[in-house]
Amino acid sequence: MLCAKYSYKDDIAVKKQEAFEDGQMQKAIDSAINLLKEGDSPEKISRCIGLPLEKVLELQEQIKQKA
Repeated sequence: MLCAKYSYKDDIAVKKQEAFEDGQMQKAIDSAINLLKEGDSPEKISRCIGLPLEKVLELQEQIKQKA
């Protein structure tokens, strides 16, 4: 039976990395929403920000529903 040794330092490093990645994703989503509101095309936003086109189209639908 294999048992991995728990490392508090490694655990904290992983949590920090995950939090950073979550923050990057939220920033990309916020930017995409702002650009959609400015009238940029979903295709252009997807290319420039790096979000999948499907996610940008989903955000576009959310904006339309709120309007």
